[in-house]
Amino acid sequence: MSDLKDLKVDAKGFSILYVEDNKALRENASKLLVKFFDTVYSAMDGEKGLEVFKKELPDIVITDIKMPHMDGMQLTKQIKDIEPKTKVLVMSAFDDSEYLYSAIEYGVFRFLKKPVNINELAAVLYACVKEIKKEQTSQLFNTHLQSVFNYQSSIVIMMQDSKPTFANQMFMRYFDVKSVEEFVQKYKDLGTLFLKHDTFLFNDSKKRWFDEVSENQQKLYNIKLKDKDNNLRHFILKYQTIPDKQSYGILSFDDVTELNLLKLYDSSQSKSDDNIKNAEALYNLLKVIQRNHAKVELHNFYKGISITHDALIVDIKKDTIILKTDYMQERAIQFDKRSFITSDALPNVVACDNVAKISFKHQSVEFTNIHFTLSSPVSRKALRVVPKEKHTISLFLGENRYHGDISVEDISLEAVRLNLESMPAALEVGDEVMINIVLAIDSKPTIINTKAKMYKKQENKRSFTLVFMFEFRIGEKHNLVEYMTSRQMEIIREFKGLQNG
Repeated sequence: MSDLKDLKVDAKGFSILYVEDNKALRENASKLLVKFFDTVYSAMDGEKGLEVFKKELPDIVITDIKMPHMDGMQLTKQIKDIEPKTKVLVMSAFDDSEYLYSAIEYGVFRFLKKPVNINELAAVLYACVKEIKKEQTSQLFNTHLQSVFNYQSSIVIMMQDSKPTFANQMFMRYFDVKSVEEFVQKYKDLGTLFLKHDTFLFNDSKKRWFDEVSENQQKLYNIKLKDKDNNLRHFILKYQTIPDKQSYGILSFDDVTELNLLKLYDSSQSKSDDNIKNAEALYNLLKVIQRNHAKVELHNFYKGISITHDALIVDIKKDTIILKTDYMQERAIQFDKRSFITSDALPNVVACDNVAKISFKHQSVEFTNIHFTLSSPVSRKALRVVPKEKHTISLFLGENRYHGDISVEDISLEAVRLNLESMPAALEVGDEVMINIVLAIDSKPTIINTKAKMYKKQENKRSFTLVFMFEFRIGEKHNLVEYMTSRQMEIIREFKGLQNG
């Protein structure tokens, strides 16, 4: 009974054709159907039914099988040839199993045996109407999706493995082709068009471009291409597979040529002061990353240990960036105000010198005074740790011992950074010294005694920072290796304790 009520509501706006050679059955069925459908047509045989269908194109057709001039299966085939989406219900007074395979082949919606009671018919018609509505919704969505796809300002390509299968109009215009098939025939592989450039994605002998992007989804890549007029263009590329369709994915190309960023990626220019201080280029790049919903990495250091989590760019304003990140990263920022942002789309590390606001509720942090930097802890090859305050150090320059206040700022397997209250006379970069350090870990002293060479010096307001490179002899590094491992674990435990506190 509910199907009758539902059918009366859902069948509004739909049309139906009833084909039956029995006049009485045809008239009775038409009287019933008009209670549910706005438009009802009828015909006395297959030929008449086909004429009506060609003229009116009804949404649903109900037909008997055995009729003069043209039977129901022949009619179904003709209808499906004209409009494959039409739903056809076939009825028969007999067990016509011989027609079953034809019904499947022609895509008959239901095969019903006469006599069909009203409730059974209503249930089938209701299912039929629901299916049509579902298909219409899907078609509307796909049409809208294709429209959006075509009018994107970016080049967008659907890929099956490494082969383009569908592309938007921007793609066609850029490569001056009329179809994806023409493009594939002309160029074979999209990656062959990627031009070589410092740090950019291009085909090489070690790894194919598509293997790289498919293994690193959501990662942003810089690529350089020539357009149909032989002009060089700079794009940001991103690839993402389609859920439940692992061999299919979407490749998007965001054209950033007008931002004039190419020189930032040239090794000969990327370290120049002009590029490092190019705030406009930095903000433009960050906006591209935000627009692509790509993740960046946020780095902080707690007593030398790197604390790193993914982050998303929420907002970018002049000299300000807001990131959404992990709670643990926010805690790390509380202890180490200077933070660093890295991304494969960025030519250099971005330093964030000032924390304007931390919101644990929204898991966001706002930074000001952001800029490119060439020197940062992120690029360090060797792990550094900050020792406990209780340590002693002696520095010998030849036979002379340094008698001022001295402490270890941090230490690695390769070097030590010292803080001195005054600069030893005649000590220059490259000079050799003798260093003796006693470090405590779990109440057990670790003694480091070795020659070292001064690598760098920095004058501060009230002290000097000196970096010395160790010159260990064979077997002398063992104690330091043990200390570094233990101290690293100690700092990690300490940081985790701060998270809970």
